[in-house]
Formats: sequence, C-alpha cells, structure tokens
Amino acid sequence: MINAAPHTETGLTPEQRRRAAGSVIAAATGDALGAPYEFQAPVVESEDIDMIGGGILDWQPGEWTDDTSMAIVVLEAAVSASDRHDLRVESAQDQIAREWYSWSLGTPDIGALTSQVIRRATDRARTEDHYAPRARDFRAAAISAYEELEASAGNGSLMRTHAAVMPYLLASDDDAAAGIDAVCRLTHVHPDATEACMLWGFAVRHAVLTGEIDVRRGLDRLDAERRDLWTSRIEEAERGTPAFFRRNGWVVGAFQASWAAIAGVMPLPEDKFAQRDTLVAALESAARAGYDTDTVACITGALIGAALGPKAVPPEWRRVLFGWPGYETDELRGLIDRLLGSLTAPADDED
Repeated sequence: MINAAPHTETGLTPEQRRRAAGSVIAAATGDALGAPYEFQAPVVESEDIDMIGGGILDWQPGEWTDDTSMAIVVLEAAVSASDRHDLRVESAQDQIAREWYSWSLGTPDIGALTSQVIRRATDRARTEDHYAPRARDFRAAAISAYEELEASAGNGSLMRTHAAVMPYLLASDDDAAAGIDAVCRLTHVHPDATEACMLWGFAVRHAVLTGEIDVRRGLDRLDAERRDLWTSRIEEAERGTPAFFRRNGWVVGAFQASWAAIAGVMPLPEDKFAQRDTLVAALESAARAGYDTDTVACITGALIGAALGPKAVPPEWRRVLFGWPGYETDELRGLIDRLLGSLTAPADDED
C-alpha cells in the first residue's frame, strides 16, 4: 500500500488531495501523449513514444484533446454546483450540457457517438426554441442514439469518469455511483459504457483515498451475471497487452487496453523515481496500442495518476501540457484544488 491515509473528519488529507490532482494531471498527460498516435496502427517497441505533437489532426506538443476538454467541463460544473458540488443536480448537468455544446462548435476532434448525441440534443432543443441544449436534451438524445444504434458503445464517457467521481470522494458509495452514472448517461446509456464507468470511477476513487489500485473495487455495484462478465474481461486484460485490444474505440476495448497497461507495471513501487518510471511505462504502453490512443492513455493516466500523484508525471511533460479552454498544468491543479478544498464529509445524520 502506498501512502494510504484515512480522510479527516472534515475533508481530504493533503495526500489524498495530491493524488486527486495526480489523476486529473496524469489523465491530461496521457491524452496529450497519445494524441499524435491516434488513428494509426500500434507502435512497435523499437520506436520511441514521446510528447511530440503532430499526428493526423496536427496537435501541438503537449496539447490535450476532447478527452480532457470534456472532463474540465465536468470539473467546472462540480465547482459551480452549490449543493455540495453534486453533479446530479439539474443545474450542474445543464451547465455541462451547455458547455459541451459550446466546446463542440470549435473542436477538431470529437467521438462519433458523442458527436451524434450533441447533434440530436441540439436539434431537440431548437424544436423548443432553445439555442443551446440542456441536460434533458442530452439524456433524451443519448437514449435515442442507443435505440437506433444499439450495438454502439463508444468510450467517450469512460475518458471523463475520473472527473465525474471527484465530487464524491467523501460521499457514500451509493452517492458516488449515482454521480458517476448521471454524468455517463448524458451521452452514453449502453450497459457496457455505464458499467465501465462505474468500475473505473470506483477504482479512481479508491486510488485517491488509499493509494492502492483495485479495478475490481466496483464489481459489487453490478448484478451477478454482469459481474461475472466483467471479471472475465478484467482477467483477459491482465493476460494481454494494450495493443491486443484493437477495438479500443469500443468502451470495453478501451477499458481492457488501459487496464492491461496498468497491470503490466504492477505492483507499484515505493521509490518516487521508480514511481515516475512506472507511470511513464504505463502511459507509453497505452500510447503504443494504436487507434484510439489518446483515450486509452488518458484513461490509463486517470487511474495510475490517482495512486501516484502529479509528481510521477515527468516535469518536462507537465511543463508543456495545455489545451482548451486555455489551461495549462497550473490551471488544472487550481481547478481540482477549488473543488477539493471545499469538500467535506457528510454529517452522520444525513441520508
């Protein structure tokens, strides 16, 4: 166990806050690292992986993609939410819907299913004479897309589930599960997507609180049949490498590729320099997977960064990290600090 510490009666410990920042920063780092390799075949071991920029969409070195941009919107909504930063509140979800829509108008990169949901939500809003879609438009659009494209289970919600769980680090398991699910269902309602988010969200939460990585932590949130299915998927990932799961635009493939990258570097070391090498190895392995590399590396970073903290990210990568909406690493840290600084444990008599 690395740096495990219980939270205080009123809030998170400094170590837990550090690890939460690590999740957000490492996720953005993985996103930017994988961006230039997206839509391409797996990278062979003889070739280096680095924060080079470029790629099909011509990213700048250190520039993150839609993965981090959409996560930032979730975190900002959590900061703004007046009711204990609860993302289940309709006003918080309306803010997410509005800001995702605004961001989508200028982004060069957006997942196919997410893009379709935003288009459908926008069309639905305008039939009711609203310029920008609201949360209810997003939820209806997500259901409509699922009903017409039932086999579609993209990874767009998994790439930002680490942001969705941050307001619930001190909440009950039931509240955390409900918050994760509410944000997921704004765009993705396929059971593979909702369950992947539940498992990864609980794993990130556990890593922030204890310093341990346990991707099975949320299995008891699933029914028995689905629990068995996900157990076999996790075990399959532990036997493979990220490049083995080539259908990583599918949420299950992205989950398995990311877990394969982390499982391949376990157990986590105690030495801080070895921790940096471990995080780098996991992110590089994820970026080598090919195809949806930014998302696989982002998901990987969200979990391993939640256990190791931001200093496990090489400083040369942290220095160049940037992206929409004009943020750099310091702004990411400031955003998570604003959220966590006002989190408190609920009183014993609260439901």
